[in-house]
Amino acid sequence: MNRKYLVDTITHEYLCIALKKGQDWMPTNQSILPGFMSTRTPVTEPDSVLLAGEFNDNMFFEKWIRNGTNVFFQY
Repeated sequence: MNRKYLVDTITHEYLCIALKKGQDWMPTNQSILPGFMSTRTPVTEPDSVLLAGEFNDNMFFEKWIRNGTNVFFQY
């Protein structure tokens, strides 16, 4: 399953913001998103610490979780 994440590259906290069901993206964790974003520099700023991306579960696990470089924020 593909998911869209926001990852803070400094704290390594992450938030899943959408998941793909068939051809459609379904938003998730929308109630937590404002609090997550209010403590970080927006992705549109040059000094942003946020990385936005679409990953399938295995790729995200390999890149952020298996290395021990993340702190679980909200899935």
